[in-house]
Amino acid sequence: MLKVNPLSSWLLSQVLLLPFILALIRWYKAEKTYYPFFCLLTLGVLSEEVSRWAIHTFHSNAAVVNIYGLIEFPLILFQFYCWNLRRSSGRWLLWIGLAGAFVWMIANLGLAGTVLPSMHNHLGDFDLPLYRILYPFVLVMFSVNEINLMITHENTSLYKNARFIICLAFIVFFLYQILYEGAFLVGQSDKTGTVSNEIISAFGYVNAFVNLLYLVGVILVPAKRDTTFERIFDQIRDEN
Repeated sequence: MLKVNPLSSWLLSQVLLLPFILALIRWYKAEKTYYPFFCLLTLGVLSEEVSRWAIHTFHSNAAVVNIYGLIEFPLILFQFYCWNLRRSSGRWLLWIGLAGAFVWMIANLGLAGTVLPSMHNHLGDFDLPLYRILYPFVLVMFSVNEINLMITHENTSLYKNARFIICLAFIVFFLYQILYEGAFLVGQSDKTGTVSNEIISAFGYVNAFVNLLYLVGVILVPAKRDTTFERIFDQIRDEN
């Protein structure tokens, strides 16, 4: 089983500060379509700090994690919308976001209790990971689709494309999150499950790796187009 001491765990969590600080530096010069991603980094940093406070104060960060998921999902959906303004009206993304919010309320606010009396409020615990499994699955599908669009519609090198790197990071992290939630459920019923323990213990390392991918993504974010001619040229290129 992987062993992570408190100092190592703290250091791994601080890797997120690297893309966050660079995003702040590049904020006014970066292409505006990446602003939702920059906001996601800000949200992640705030969540880390609030989680640390919640664990110290309440011995659990479950409520923070559940609320973070509620904000993270529509924010990333909005990022996909910003990347594809000319391919979609965004109405269907809005419906997906609203459906996600409904599932979140069922899973965390006990709305299903009116139908199933055994259901209760799960905002302060990790007992019902329905939303935390479904929304990562949706985001993985969107990320794969975005990469497919880049492969078929763009001639630039993918490894120099910020969207590709960010989508790759989404795929790695959210696939791991699905495995993590599954391993957590297995671990509750089987305390000797070595495989599930290994998956759970790897969180800090996977999170650090994804944050390094985010750093590369921020570095590759294109600069803001300053002239009317450049914007018209980009629009013609995208339409073709």
